[in-house]
Amino acid sequence: MKNFNRLLPIALTIATTLTFSTNAISGDINNFSAINQTEFLSLSKDLAATTNTKAIEPAAPLGITGFDVSASASLTNTQAGAAWSKVSGSNMDHLTQTKLSLSKGLSGGWDVGGFVSKVSSTNVSATGMHVKYALLEGNAITPAIAVRASHSRMGGVSGMELNNTGLDVLISKGFVGFTPYAGVGTVYSNAKATGKNDESFTQSKSFVGVSWNIVLLNLSAEYDRTGKNSSVGIKAGVRF
Repeated sequence: MKNFNRLLPIALTIATTLTFSTNAISGDINNFSAINQTEFLSLSKDLAATTNTKAIEPAAPLGITGFDVSASASLTNTQAGAAWSKVSGSNMDHLTQTKLSLSKGLSGGWDVGGFVSKVSSTNVSATGMHVKYALLEGNAITPAIAVRASHSRMGGVSGMELNNTGLDVLISKGFVGFTPYAGVGTVYSNAKATGKNDESFTQSKSFVGVSWNIVLLNLSAEYDRTGKNSSVGIKAGVRF
């Protein structure tokens, strides 16, 4: 507990700094009149792939006394190159998102969590929450298997709304501190913008990652593929 009391303030300070820091160069999304409907759909898919929930965690539940407090950063490639130039005035080959997350274990194999995030060099932010249920909690022989439902909402962009609802299935197996995991799922998104028709679309999702625990410190990395967009993410925090 003494180590936890020392590590938690450090983790929170780093997380908050990362999440709410912004770069000097701005690529704010605001000029929707410059893009057509097809470009708006492509732009929305890039943003959905970036802002949908990426918890970067294995399937095993935290347990009723468990917590996960972390900071993470992810890099997502974009597909709507021309649309980004028109709507923001900047070439955005990728989007960098920094995030502060908190998860809490409950009884019966349930976990709940939430996050706040910022996409650097843009006016895009996001908030979200997830609920995970362990179908199989796992042990020394068997893997853990879980289902996860999530919802996230983009903010910060005047004139545009974007909501994502996700459903994933995860599997993981621990090996002396290291826990590799993988999962598949679907993201349902709805996008609205001034002067554009609403767009609703579904993107498939798959991901692989590894979580590494050193006493209370947790380091994790994940590769995610949502639709045609690839993301890589790293996470550091306190998990017990």
